[in-house]
Amino acid sequence: MIENTLIKNASVEEVESLNVQKIIKGYKDKYNIEVSYLFEKTNEVKIVKCSKTGFRFYYPLSVEGDNKFYIDLYSNNTKRLYQKVKWEFKQAASIIKNDSLLIDVGCGGGDFFDELAGKNCKCYGLDKSDFAGDLLKSKGVEFSNESIEIFAEKNLEKFDYVTGFQILEHVKHPGKFISSMTKMLKKGGLLIIAVPNNEPYFLKYDKYHTLNLPPHHMGLWNKESLTNIAPHFGLRVKDFKYEGFDYLIQYFKNKTGINNKISTAVLKFFLKFFNNTLGKRTALVVYEKI
Repeated sequence: MIENTLIKNASVEEVESLNVQKIIKGYKDKYNIEVSYLFEKTNEVKIVKCSKTGFRFYYPLSVEGDNKFYIDLYSNNTKRLYQKVKWEFKQAASIIKNDSLLIDVGCGGGDFFDELAGKNCKCYGLDKSDFAGDLLKSKGVEFSNESIEIFAEKNLEKFDYVTGFQILEHVKHPGKFISSMTKMLKKGGLLIIAVPNNEPYFLKYDKYHTLNLPPHHMGLWNKESLTNIAPHFGLRVKDFKYEGFDYLIQYFKNKTGINNKISTAVLKFFLKFFNNTLGKRTALVVYEKI
């Protein structure tokens, strides 16, 4: 029996089955890393859907990426994968008020905190990685590498804001993870989450988009599932938005050197007609704890 990893005791249904060898080949060909050892116990990867929310996740859970996988992935592909400036960072920073207390879950090196300069916020970072500690200290950020469940129990209803950028899709037990994030929030506090948008898959039809598959990602989120989870965790949706075309426009500017208002306006106009899914690469949702 397959466990619902999001809503306990809610039913699930199998909706898709993926070819393991195709997944393994994708990681080898595109990122030069070997992931076959994570699939030794299974011949197929299933996509399973939660009946209550529409959230889909990969099964079995044993295909989740381990420390070796992430070390291999980022050491071989740092320039391709690591972004210091992100759309969701700027969106969240525009919401957060001065003199607030906040924690970023899965904070990495703390690049989000750079967006809060001048707001006089007290910032905490939570991440499994040990290397993040020294980087965050230099930014004046309190850091912990405890599990989110343990940290949350020690810091109940402490924070005005809890953020999680491109982290929830990696989690194999998102129900426990979201519950822990919510526990840390004060009543009326805001939970801000950004994830890759899957309607039904990343960039709509790309079912085998390598980095959207295990062992990198374990869940497939979209507006339906992000909205439907709110009442199950004592939350209400306050805002929802998609990334838009800014990342493509910046890429165009970097490649061509053309940087003026007219070219930007023309590019935005044509992008809307070309492929609307390109403007929905990332979804951001703001919840209020009720």
